[in-house]
Amino acid sequence: MLNENISERNAFIRLICGVSMTSCGIGRIARNPSCMIGHGMIVLGAMKIAEGTFLYCPLKAMLGAEEEV
Repeated sequence: MLNENISERNAFIRLICGVSMTSCGIGRIARNPSCMIGHGMIVLGAMKIAEGTFLYCPLKAMLGAEEEV
């Protein structure tokens, strides 16, 4: 099991940003299906949603940064 390395406040912000990015990416793809920026926004948004849900950021774990509470 992964240890939590982000706070609940940080996770909530990541969750909101992830939902926003995913919805904007879907909107871009709805207008232009070949839009690579839209596809990238969906992927990055989904990653932020997962980070907010599991309270774990892999990039932060790789860099060894600790959360200040």
